[in-house]
Amino acid sequence: MQFRLEGEDISAGMQLTLSLGQKSANYDVIVPNSALRTDANGTFVLMVTAKSTPLGNRYYANRVDVNVLATDDVNSAVSGGISSYDYVLTTSTKPIEPGQMVRLIEN
Repeated sequence: MQFRLEGEDISAGMQLTLSLGQKSANYDVIVPNSALRTDANGTFVLMVTAKSTPLGNRYYANRVDVNVLATDDVNSAVSGGISSYDYVLTTSTKPIEPGQMVRLIEN
């Protein structure tokens, strides 16, 4: 990136500070970066879905493909088949594959 600065108050050897900003934007879905996964088919998250059984709810990890719109050190804005009210998996004690039954931690 190159900048051209001109003016009467600028001379060779001066130190200048330049700040560049980005326009703020609102995104519908923001997920932690730890929820994003990538394979040969693209970027996805594992969304938790519940199925009711006679013994109670069972929770499953389902793959949902997403497009990353913006990212920072902690979170990413995504679009795709998830909404802001869906639960996504961020960490696990063992590797999880799509379609696998999962157990949620209790607070």
